[in-house]
Amino acid sequence: MSPRSRLAYVAALAAATLLVTPTTPVHATEPHTQQTTQQTTQQTDITMTRWDSVGDFAKGASSGLRPGAHGTLRIAGETGTTSYTDPFGDGTAKSYDSGVWTSPVVRPGYAIDESITSWDIETPTGTWAEIGFRGKKADGSWTKWYVMGRWASGDDFAAGDIHRTSVDGQSDADGYLWTDTFAAKTGHEPEAFQTRVTLLRPAGSTATPALRAVSTLTNEYLPDSAYPGTSTPTLDKEIDLGVPPFSQNKHRGEYPEFGGGGQVWCSPTSTSMVQYHWDREVPASELEGIEAPNGDPQVDYAAINTWDYTYEGAGNWPFNTAYATRWGLDGFVTRLRSLAEAERLVAAGVPLVVSANWELEEMPEAGYGTDGHLLVIGGFTAEGDPIIYDPNYPSNDEVRNVYTRENFERVWQTSTDGIAYVIHPREVKLPRNATNW
Repeated sequence: MSPRSRLAYVAALAAATLLVTPTTPVHATEPHTQQTTQQTTQQTDITMTRWDSVGDFAKGASSGLRPGAHGTLRIAGETGTTSYTDPFGDGTAKSYDSGVWTSPVVRPGYAIDESITSWDIETPTGTWAEIGFRGKKADGSWTKWYVMGRWASGDDFAAGDIHRTSVDGQSDADGYLWTDTFAAKTGHEPEAFQTRVTLLRPAGSTATPALRAVSTLTNEYLPDSAYPGTSTPTLDKEIDLGVPPFSQNKHRGEYPEFGGGGQVWCSPTSTSMVQYHWDREVPASELEGIEAPNGDPQVDYAAINTWDYTYEGAGNWPFNTAYATRWGLDGFVTRLRSLAEAERLVAAGVPLVVSANWELEEMPEAGYGTDGHLLVIGGFTAEGDPIIYDPNYPSNDEVRNVYTRENFERVWQTSTDGIAYVIHPREVKLPRNATNW
């Protein structure tokens, strides 16, 4: 489980968001943007827009950047300079050389109620990145640039790393910013958007961060009452991907400065399960000094390295997928409309980290209720029930469970609108018909 509750978020969004009547419009498209539909009485428009090559980045605008190895963008020799004071540092303002990439304007073809941006950015010691989002409203005016995250993969603060962080206090007349999620206010829904990535390095340094990929999820919002009911299973056999089971609760009391294990470590524990499923282990040299008396030090390591110093938790969704990219994996946050969509990915060998919350009576088979939890869909039974690798159990041996399709799909869809982390090796291509990309 996680203390990260979406209840206040959903309540505020329901109060502030105009319900858009579902239609099937002809959608404008951009590189790596696709739309899919589902045979239901009501559907949610969901779009994943992704840039992950020199060709993609060339469609946007850049300043102070140059192409680098493996299709990345890096800081060029001559750059702009900016100042930043790490709010969790010693209070000293530091100067940084910077370069900026801004996406083309993307028009998904519907009013955008919510947006989440994910990224794959390598940040050598002392370097970092700021990710931004803005929307263009129906009257042609733009929202401000919302900071979706300030990212540094390392934590060598003495050597110049900043504390990775989300940014509070950004909500305004146009929308809310809930840690990692933009939610538009009624009448201010964007009809188009741009994504921006700023790469930064200490002034005078020759080191540079490298932007490999950035993805922006947009969707319309539908209330719980629009949930169409249990999807029809699409598989005719059992598939169990055999995800390595890791318990979050065996770490209770470890690293209290990073939440102390247990309840608040569900996200990094689930991310670690998928990471290790792909045989991308944290090198032993990185785990030296990690104190995990009950084993699995890689979970402690993941919690430390996904920690959001403003949110004070390890459950920032894009921080977890960005962490996974350190190990040669591709990762992003998206929404899926049903377990039927999840089955397409699982059938292709891709386990999913998903977010949900529920009351005990809604999911009696779990044996507990939660105000926010991350767990792994690692397979399906022949009858269509999801095989869930749930870290909220005392030992690794208890992590694999089978939950009822009807119950699990309902709480997942109605509590987080189908949030999922898609994490896979870069060389493993996702099925083209999987979902929204």
